[in-house]
Amino acid sequence: MRSSSALLLVIVATILAPFAIGTTWLTGRVDDRQEYLDAIAPLADDAGVRQVMADAAAAASVTALERYSPVGLPSAVSDWAQLAATQVVESPEFPTFWRQANEDVHRDALALLEDPDAPTDGSLTVDASPLVAQILLELEDRGIPVGLLPRIPLQVPVVERAKIVEAGPTYRSAHEVAQWLPVVWAGLVALALLIAVGWRGRVRTAGLAMLGVALAGGVLLLAADPLAEAAADRAEVANQELVRIMLDAVLGSLAPYSRGFLLALPVGLVLLAGSFWPRREYVHDEDHGAYAE
Repeated sequence: MRSSSALLLVIVATILAPFAIGTTWLTGRVDDRQEYLDAIAPLADDAGVRQVMADAAAAASVTALERYSPVGLPSAVSDWAQLAATQVVESPEFPTFWRQANEDVHRDALALLEDPDAPTDGSLTVDASPLVAQILLELEDRGIPVGLLPRIPLQVPVVERAKIVEAGPTYRSAHEVAQWLPVVWAGLVALALLIAVGWRGRVRTAGLAMLGVALAGGVLLLAADPLAEAAADRAEVANQELVRIMLDAVLGSLAPYSRGFLLALPVGLVLLAGSFWPRREYVHDEDHGAYAE
């Protein structure tokens, strides 16, 4: 009876384990701004990100020139703007811009997730206005009159605000349970160890608990890519490629985080094998009144 109860507790702990791992990852890797930026910053070298930002900034520059320029523009201005945009996103300054822009995105996203009454109009955006300003400076060297142009704002949409607000209740619930769910898991395992029969039963119970942790890590490892795909499909913005790349980077950190829990597999197997180690048999030596193996 005690062995069955211990096994039942381990099963419940195993069911909880993916949620415990997932919520701790969420609070540790997504809530923390530094962790988020460390995950997203390398995208400054991603060709897809650079192309999206260059195309948007070049188009905004040409539109501004056509609207505000007092003189006719050369027919090649669009090609010049695209060339300048490519040079800007490939410059050493682009990673600094990208990191700062995403720091603002992270702050705004958390504000939407944490506020039940947050406004849902518009989209969460990356402010690409500094890129437009640099492109216009490059065009000025070609004789394009940019001195009279006002500051040209450019907000590249990442995801609709309504989508983030919709995820708010789930996020807030996950944030609340993240603090106690690992404690509940540890409590279930500790109780299972307490009621297990004998040292072999306790070692076997610990081994099964470790295998449960490894299983949870494997489940999350397999779920990382489908989660990124589902999140990108729900974004529904013009720059779908940009949000997909960013989500891949953020949710991509779930895979190595989950992979670390797979180390519980060999530990669990060793403990489980140890619990079945053959018992030593002792034979009574009647001549010497002692027991021998």
